[in-house]
Amino acid sequence: VSTRAQTAYGVRADVPFDFIVGDKTIPAGHITAHGVTADMAGPLSIRNRDQGELALRVGRRVLGTDDSDQCKLVFHKYGNHYYLAQIWISGRQAWEVMKSKEERSLEREMRSVKNFKLATVTLAARIE
Repeated sequence: VSTRAQTAYGVRADVPFDFIVGDKTIPAGHITAHGVTADMAGPLSIRNRDQGELALRVGRRVLGTDDSDQCKLVFHKYGNHYYLAQIWISGRQAWEVMKSKEERSLEREMRSVKNFKLATVTLAARIE
């Protein structure tokens, strides 16, 4: 595998809560996240740098965000569960993390609740 196919751009952030990527729980801590290729869709790598936990998940670029002015991680919150939803890279692009079956199921359940409003949590990040 050639390292030239990998992008050098990503973000890092201190995440104060455990969160879910696909079917894997990533513990709170120093997190790095980046797209593995520069394609419009493809694998994303999310790692807890302290504990070495790694999750790979398919993502796709969010169109119209080529010149994002900030680095951030965006999470969807359902009760006390957090799911990584987006990765924004300053001056580069934003990636949407594909939802897992579990998150889609939770989302359907919550929509049946009257006055449900999806909670999002945004954390500032730095370029990696």
